[in-house]
Amino acid sequence: MSDFPTAGDPSYSDPDTLGAIPPVVSVTYCADCGASANRGSHIACRQHLEVLPPTYCTTCRRQLTVESQGSEWTATCKKHGETTGSTATS
Repeated sequence: MSDFPTAGDPSYSDPDTLGAIPPVVSVTYCADCGASANRGSHIACRQHLEVLPPTYCTTCRRQLTVESQGSEWTATCKKHGETTGSTATS
């Protein structure tokens, strides 16, 4: 006989259900104001982002280092790296 529990033992519990981790809810932040993107409408922020590069990292809310050249921009987060894009030209 084995010392390891089996599914037939009355004291056995499934290890997959012990200490179950709840699902992860990703929190994203507004690239313009840095507030939670899940709260508020951020209509003005989206309008700003059409003509200006982002200010905050959408993953960690850190302020970005932004370099612009014409309508092209490069934003760098110290933790998440580089993002590139362009703004609308008037």
